[in-house]
Amino acid sequence: MENLRFTLFNAITVFMMALTGLVVWRRFAGKLSSNWPLGYDAVLVGYTIGFSGGLNPYWVAAAVACGLLIRFGFYPDRVRLAELIPLAYVMWRCVGLVLMW
Repeated sequence: MENLRFTLFNAITVFMMALTGLVVWRRFAGKLSSNWPLGYDAVLVGYTIGFSGGLNPYWVAAAVACGLLIRFGFYPDRVRLAELIPLAYVMWRCVGLVLMW
């Protein structure tokens, strides 16, 4: 465990992983018309801009687009499943960033 160091970047990345897991859980357990996943999308965009090179902006844009489509009711059940793909990328990439893969 000598490669895993506690830094501000790692702490924020672990926080993003927790938020991503929470969004996935709430998408299937809560209401689809909730506004707080849009707040998550704003935090995700801020993370991507703040730590450039960490996440691919195209995947982040896909997650934001899916979130907006779900919120405004364009086939929310189908888009909810499609949103899992960019969110899985965000989770996997955050794990890779923390573990320095």
